[in-house]
Amino acid sequence: MVSCMNDLTPDSGEKKQYRVQSVARAASILFAVARNEHGLSRKEISRLTDLPTQASYHLLHTLSQVGLLARNDEGHYVLGLKVGGLAEGFRKQLGGERQLSTLLRQIARATGETAYAARWLNCEVISVEIVRGHHQIQALELPPGYSEDGHSRAGGKVLLAYASESEREQYFRTHKLTKRTPNTTASITALNKQFEEIRERGYAMEEEEFALGLSCIGVPLDGGLSPYAIGVSAPTERFNLNSEFYINTLKDAVQKFSIQN
Repeated sequence: MVSCMNDLTPDSGEKKQYRVQSVARAASILFAVARNEHGLSRKEISRLTDLPTQASYHLLHTLSQVGLLARNDEGHYVLGLKVGGLAEGFRKQLGGERQLSTLLRQIARATGETAYAARWLNCEVISVEIVRGHHQIQALELPPGYSEDGHSRAGGKVLLAYASESEREQYFRTHKLTKRTPNTTASITALNKQFEEIRERGYAMEEEEFALGLSCIGVPLDGGLSPYAIGVSAPTERFNLNSEFYINTLKDAVQKFSIQN
């Protein structure tokens, strides 16, 4: 996971002013801890959140008191048990998918292409939402609930790239890396190299790895902290002409969505 956290929206390029700064600061700590598989020390949290030592101390103490943070055997702060209740409530409400519908419609209108969302669920890369664009010839659509061959899909590559090392290893143990087309990357070593590149540039590009004639771009939501990926699919010929526009549109839309939500 990404380990930089200087604001609630780390890639926005600007500091946002929040009505209640203490709440925003507490949230920034939770986000920073969530991004690190093995937890963080108090000094690391202060550095990553750009908070004064004294302020971070009081916030860490309070977050621990209410059960949102805990200390592991190494003394690092990790997410507490109460966070599980929040995650379960989010799952039951299906809030993520409902909120994403508007975002996908905006992307589909702007690009004219099929926009989609995928997410992690029980160690599977699941297609959860699809919105068609206005072009007469559209890309192949994956139905909601589709979970096959995540390694060959842009959204799946994004989710695997930003997953923890243990999550990736479990996925590779339980999924066959099928070579769907001659272009499909089906080597764990090669995929891990791709994942490094995806984290560096902030998006995944898949050119006819899932299906011939189809190419896709995927980006992470909330810098990889969220279990969702957002993407655009297009016929390869049109994709090659407009890929830079698709990338910029996706990044801009996702960044604005993260700031507003």
